[in-house]
Amino acid sequence: MTTKLHLAITAEDHVVEGFLTGGNVSDMTQAGELTAEVFGCYVVEDMGYDSDAHRRALEANNNIPVIPGRKNRKISIVYDKAIYRLRRKIEMFFGKIKENRRVTVRYEKTDAAFLAFIALAIIKTYL
Repeated sequence: MTTKLHLAITAEDHVVEGFLTGGNVSDMTQAGELTAEVFGCYVVEDMGYDSDAHRRALEANNNIPVIPGRKNRKISIVYDKAIYRLRRKIEMFFGKIKENRRVTVRYEKTDAAFLAFIALAIIKTYL
């Protein structure tokens, strides 16, 4: 069974929120839970988190969503491309975590053990 790791990360690479879901779970269904405690900032996410309801929820918390629209949208979304370039930091953060083979391959059978090794990988990147 595959799993997805969802993380909310600050611009300084500090993890705010994180959890695992099944590989068949859509990113859009997890977006609200992931950003529920985020207030008053730019929220940079990829197309997987694009939905009108999620954008409204972010704006209700005084956030500015920087999410490109999906290709099947009838009305294209305008977003700040200069700020969206910061998303590379998220990809680099995931790349640093996946340098640890144990996290990439996932030898652990339980989610708790897997999250523990992800936490160790994150601590290793901080050091």
